[in-house]
Amino acid sequence: MLPITVNTEPGELRSGIEAEELAGLIARLGTDGDRFVVVEQLADEREGDHYIQTWHEGDGPYEVEYRDGSAERHFGVRIESAEEVAAVFVAWVRATEGWADGYAWERVVLADGEED
Repeated sequence: MLPITVNTEPGELRSGIEAEELAGLIARLGTDGDRFVVVEQLADEREGDHYIQTWHEGDGPYEVEYRDGSAERHFGVRIESAEEVAAVFVAWVRATEGWADGYAWERVVLADGEED
């Protein structure tokens, strides 16, 4: 069981789910009204916001973002497959060393030029 809380666009709130269930939530994304998943770790006592999230619409890539405390530490990348997104999410939750390696993460900045 993963020590997380998961929020979805349809309003689902789940806690302490298995990796396979998280993968299923990610894999089903893409239709109107079911396009995002946000994951936070339970009992996270670090300061600031710490989460990983994805947005997927239609047949496009998954927009994956993570935030590590502040706007200066908010990064995003596009990933093509649900399986790969799920693997990144699980590695993030488990704090697997090098979980973000191998991806071209870019800092996320809002369209109006202000940081999120």
